[in-house]
Amino acid sequence: FASAKGWEGVPRVMPAVSAESETTWGGKKAPVNDDVAAILKGLKLDKQFFADRLNAGVLKNLSPSRPGSSESPRTDGKSRKSRSNTGGRIISPDIDIYLNEALMPVLAQALDALSRQITKMNALGDKLDDRVRERFNPITWLAQQLLRRHPRAATTPRRMQIYRNFRDWSDYERGRRELLRCKTKIEDVFNGFKIRESVGKNTLATVVASIDDKFRLRGALKNNAQIQETVCPSDSQEPASPVTGRRRRSVLGGQGVTFDKFWFDFANAITKHDVVSFSAIKEGRNLIQREEEEEKIREQAAKDEEERRQRAEQEHQRLLGLYETLYPKLQQDQVLTTIIDEGKILTGDFLKPTDPGFDIQVSPHGMHVVLLEELLFLLGFETKESKVEEEFSRVKSKGGSKTLRSKVKHEANNATKEAAGAPPTPSKKDKKPERKNSQGAIAEKTKDAEAAAAVEQEKAPSPEEQPGQQHWWTPALKQPWKVLQQLHGVKDPHGIVEREILQAVMGPPENFINLKKKVETQFEVQAENGEEEEDLVGIVAAVSNKPSFEQLARQLNMTRGRLDFFHELFQNFVKQSDPGKECAYPDCPASLDKQTMYNMLSELQPNITFAEFEARFRRIDTDKSGLIEFDEFVGWMHDDDVAVIGMTVKKLSFEDLAEDFAVPLDLVKYIYDCFVNELEDVVDHYPEKPAAMPYDTIWMLANTLTPSVQKKEFDIAFKQVDVEKQNACTFDEVLELLDFQALPKELREKFGYASA
Repeated sequence: FASAKGWEGVPRVMPAVSAESETTWGGKKAPVNDDVAAILKGLKLDKQFFADRLNAGVLKNLSPSRPGSSESPRTDGKSRKSRSNTGGRIISPDIDIYLNEALMPVLAQALDALSRQITKMNALGDKLDDRVRERFNPITWLAQQLLRRHPRAATTPRRMQIYRNFRDWSDYERGRRELLRCKTKIEDVFNGFKIRESVGKNTLATVVASIDDKFRLRGALKNNAQIQETVCPSDSQEPASPVTGRRRRSVLGGQGVTFDKFWFDFANAITKHDVVSFSAIKEGRNLIQREEEEEKIREQAAKDEEERRQRAEQEHQRLLGLYETLYPKLQQDQVLTTIIDEGKILTGDFLKPTDPGFDIQVSPHGMHVVLLEELLFLLGFETKESKVEEEFSRVKSKGGSKTLRSKVKHEANNATKEAAGAPPTPSKKDKKPERKNSQGAIAEKTKDAEAAAAVEQEKAPSPEEQPGQQHWWTPALKQPWKVLQQLHGVKDPHGIVEREILQAVMGPPENFINLKKKVETQFEVQAENGEEEEDLVGIVAAVSNKPSFEQLARQLNMTRGRLDFFHELFQNFVKQSDPGKECAYPDCPASLDKQTMYNMLSELQPNITFAEFEARFRRIDTDKSGLIEFDEFVGWMHDDDVAVIGMTVKKLSFEDLAEDFAVPLDLVKYIYDCFVNELEDVVDHYPEKPAAMPYDTIWMLANTLTPSVQKKEFDIAFKQVDVEKQNACTFDEVLELLDFQALPKELREKFGYASA
């Protein structure tokens, strides 16, 4: 379209459709002159059109080679950006998807419309006005069509549906390539389920579910029928291995599958089908980012909580030191000893010797009250005296100690008189108006004062008594004591000091911190519920609930699938110790005792010493119960990286081997006799103490029993079985190397084994 003069000779770039063509859209016949319908029908802007214009080399480089093939290895799936012939500009490897989505459907329609316009003008011939022909510029006309057919300008359902289809196809193509570029991350998930360098076939569905969880795809991968059919086939769909025939099923189910085999099947399913869109992957990444941000917030909160706990621990140690000084004073106080030994009580009431109940009560004031008040203060209660001391210290720092001391002394005397039943002594401020009263009123007041003085002389302690005698068991002290009574199960607390609660509160120093923590927890409950101190309820001992699977997975940064895998592994160990036991974690978790855990770990790590095991066990047994529950077990696996690769758990008996390989028991015993004969000087005590046969001897035995086996195939199978690289195998592992269907016919008939 270089010039307006040469448009007649330009070939059509799209299929020719006449202006009179008919088509249908949405089940309705389009009008004969519907140019849009004719364009869309002629272009066939379908999925095949989209796929034909993608760069096939990108998927070819991302797709894996078949395991065991001689093809050269392909790229590792990492994105590479090209700079060749671009003047140094970086070009995305997915530029073809962008062009297909943003440009191709618009350009195809515009070019087709241009071709139709030229055809129409040619058909008119001389009938077309020369001036119209002169004004016609193909480039300008094409530019107008590009603008009119841009997705932002689309208003008709037909064109909107086309652009929507191209967006969806592009979304899935980007998702396909993105998943193939994540091979390393997918391999990390796969390795988390390895036992003996492979994953049981029956575990592959869990692996796929964990990959889905890893990328937060919300079921788009694990619920896809093509993925399940291709990657997780049933036993009937899986062809028998030409190397080993019936292979032994692993502890967690099925024939072993290597990552190369898994990745080949997985990548081919992803390549052939629209499985996961890029928008789903992007949404998953945003979700992971939000989770990471929330995790940072939780970590900061945990850090702050740990700092708070350390400060509280330091404060507890300080208070414990004070209580260690107070404890002998409490034990040596005669009044408190009387309460404990003779069962007397401290009510706070002042009784005469002639009053009822005088014999069972102790004095409501004295040094024993001072000691109890100090104890309450150490436990965290705000007593009246502690508030006065704080106020005194505050005012003293401002130079007003004398005034406050008089005020405190006056208030303390009034509190003493009020508790004794006597009227309080008026202050100087209160006495000023009395001086203005008449002489008669003064005389009356004098008589009242003399009567009050007489009562005071009879009831109150004398000035010669010790300073501690001025402290009374007042309601301000009864209220904290009620809380302590509630903590110890008293249904109707009254604030009276009795033997049982006093003995519990005056415990040895090692019990003080526990009581202090209970009081602090009660204060927290009060603060959360907004309760007043009078409405405090008894504290219930805190029960540390087990974290859920979701919480545990988040704490250990594991996928839910891998956590389920470890739970199934733990359940196997539990059943070995007690076949009738089930682990219903977290509601009813089972546990492994110390000896069982040591026996299990000895099989996983034969070189571990008992001292090393003891050190790990003490660290992981957080509740000091001597038992390991699932959350502790999986924490051990996560923190200490206890290898499950190479795990044998426990050697199977001959009967179990026969059942596992689906062969007669007599055939297993016959092969075992051949195995023992080839060991020569080595003594084998399978299954308790199995001996290992070296590689060369195993090859001779396998070649004798199955003459058709090829050395190359045998070496491949041996490498899969010899995970620990010892170049030797025990009897049960030798059975994995044998193809029972390749045994001589006479031998199979002798033991009644019919090949499948």
